[in-house]
Amino acid sequence: MKIGIFGGTFDPVHQGHMIVAEQVMTELDLAHVVFVPGGIPPHKEASSVRASAEDRLAMVEAAVEGNERFTVDRVEIDAGRPMHSVETVSILKESSPEDDWYFITGADEVSNLLAWKEPDRLLEQVVMVAATRPGYDLSRLDHLEAALRNFDRIFPVECTRVDISATGIRRRMLQKKSIRYLVPEGVRKIIEERSLYEGDGKRSEGGLLKEEIR
Repeated sequence: MKIGIFGGTFDPVHQGHMIVAEQVMTELDLAHVVFVPGGIPPHKEASSVRASAEDRLAMVEAAVEGNERFTVDRVEIDAGRPMHSVETVSILKESSPEDDWYFITGADEVSNLLAWKEPDRLLEQVVMVAATRPGYDLSRLDHLEAALRNFDRIFPVECTRVDISATGIRRRMLQKKSIRYLVPEGVRKIIEERSLYEGDGKRSEGGLLKEEIR
C-alpha cells in the first residue's frame, strides 16, 4: 500500500493544500494521505505561528472531513518539542513498516532539501514528492543530484496552480474581508467562531515541518 504524508504549519489549512493532496494522491495512486499539523516549528520562530496547535489541528480535521482517504495525525503536536521531518516519518512508518511512504511538499521546499536534517536518511524512508505548479523550472532541483545519494527518490508531480496562501488569508482576516471559498467551509467556521487571526495578537503554540505549498 502507498501512503502519503502531508506536513505543514497549516496556519490555516486552505484549498491550495487540499487540491495538492488530492491531485498527488490520484496521480500516484496513494491509498490515503495523512495530514500532520505541526506543533513546535524547528525551522521558524514559534511566534510567527498565529493559531495554537490545537486550533490548527481542529482546522485540519474539519478540512479532511468527508474524504475517507484523508486522515490526520497529531504526532508532532503531542511530541511537545520541535520535530524534524526525518523523525516524524520514522514514527509514522512504525505503524506500517511494510507500506511505501511518500512525503508531499512543495518543489521550492525540496530545492532547499540540503538544509533539512539528514536528507539522505529521509529519502531512504520515503519518496519525496515535489509538488510543482505548471511551468515550474525543474532544473532548480538539479543541484541536489550531486549532493544526495538518493536523489532518484525525488519525484515531481505537477499540480493545478492555486494562488492562495495562509499569509494572504490571515491578511484578509485582519482586513475583515471574506475568506469564503479560500478555505474549506468547516475551516472558515472555526476561524470565525474562535476569532482566529483577528487583530495582531498571537494564539501560538508552534508550527511544523515546512509551511505551505504556500
